[in-house]
Amino acid sequence: MNLNRLYSIFGSNRLERKDVQTYSQSTDETVRNAIEQKTANSSFESDAMEGWEDFSYDTGAMSNLDKKFTPSSSVSFYKVLVGSAAGIGISALVYFAFFNQQETNIVLAENPVEETLTTLLEDQEITLEETDVVIPEPIEKMNVIPAANQFKPKEIIEEYKERIILQEDEPEMDIETIAPLAIIPVSPSPEIIRDHKFAKEIYLYSMKLVDYTKYRAKPAVKTRQMTLTGTPANREQEDSPDLEPVWKDVDVPYMEYINKTMRTFEQSRYKKSLARLETILATYPDDVNANFYAGICLYNLGEYETAIFNFNNCLNGRFSNFDEEALWMKAESYQAAEKTEKANVIYKEIIDAGGYYKKRAKEKIS
Repeated sequence: MNLNRLYSIFGSNRLERKDVQTYSQSTDETVRNAIEQKTANSSFESDAMEGWEDFSYDTGAMSNLDKKFTPSSSVSFYKVLVGSAAGIGISALVYFAFFNQQETNIVLAENPVEETLTTLLEDQEITLEETDVVIPEPIEKMNVIPAANQFKPKEIIEEYKERIILQEDEPEMDIETIAPLAIIPVSPSPEIIRDHKFAKEIYLYSMKLVDYTKYRAKPAVKTRQMTLTGTPANREQEDSPDLEPVWKDVDVPYMEYINKTMRTFEQSRYKKSLARLETILATYPDDVNANFYAGICLYNLGEYETAIFNFNNCLNGRFSNFDEEALWMKAESYQAAEKTEKANVIYKEIIDAGGYYKKRAKEKIS
């Protein structure tokens, strides 16, 4: 694969190694924010920066590899991309193939970094999902609200931990002290009760999810993937066909897809997270996990009305695991959208029901 083909896919405005060095060494927040903005404009560059984070932004870690993969008689594909004056797009490829080894099932050798890179640079095929490269335009146009107004993943995680502790501290109810239930006469036209129950849960990156592997047969998410082949430039034939990578429709196992999605959300990358969550909803519109976390992303992107739609899907869906959180976020979304009366109605509902958000609702109501 030659350099022009990479540029045509990922763009020529690349994050460079010097940017990583500056980011690591600078204490000027303005400088660091400028580099962060550069990566924010490209999902591919964001993943490249994420790969460098695993190296603690130490670009010196690549010096030995520069020597190893740069023959004195020729300029290799690797040298072109990670040389001192060139961009670090290859770091993202290394990131997908190496740091995400648990997702791609790569078997590590005794010297994993060199072995993986050697394979990558010669004949390794790298699989990218569409959301790794392209964010849908409607999502890309959304604007992240100020950090002070966001519902951050760290705060959500702390809430989950606090609620777990509160549940563990609740005293067990003595069955013998419970008053006998009153006999309720059967209505001639009984109301149909909606199927809305508590489901088995799992936690990924300390965040709650419904375990859909217990309720769906072999759940999978329909998405699109592209395969890149990293053949070194000095091994390509000059007259070889310049084949363009092709997007293919594939089914990715649900747990694999949601795991990567929650990692992206935990890193506060709301646009990419939303794109991935919308992909889940295209396959499973009633998915409570995708609806709830998409609602959080939309809130943090200032799309309050759409967020309310997703929170309603949680409340009206099959499982009740997110009912308290979704109702609270629905009230907060109305409040943020300056629809105070609707927000107050829900705050009162939360107060009357008691529970985790009762105290906060009392502080919010006006």
